[in-house]
Amino acid sequence: MTLFIRNEQLLPPDEIDRIVRDAPTDLIRFQDVASQIPIGERPTMTEWLDRFHAAFPQRGRGPAHAIAA
Repeated sequence: MTLFIRNEQLLPPDEIDRIVRDAPTDLIRFQDVASQIPIGERPTMTEWLDRFHAAFPQRGRGPAHAIAA
């Protein structure tokens, strides 16, 4: 995915490098925290995405796109 982002110049090279460097540890940290919440109390994917998008109001939430036909 980062190769695509780099080839399409969707982000500056230093930002892509940061993602490659930090994403694995950030994901592990997220999973560790999430595992402490009982499954029945975890937000649904829709709730999680709503909260995620609320953190970036300037970008808005665009229409859903189908990933597969």
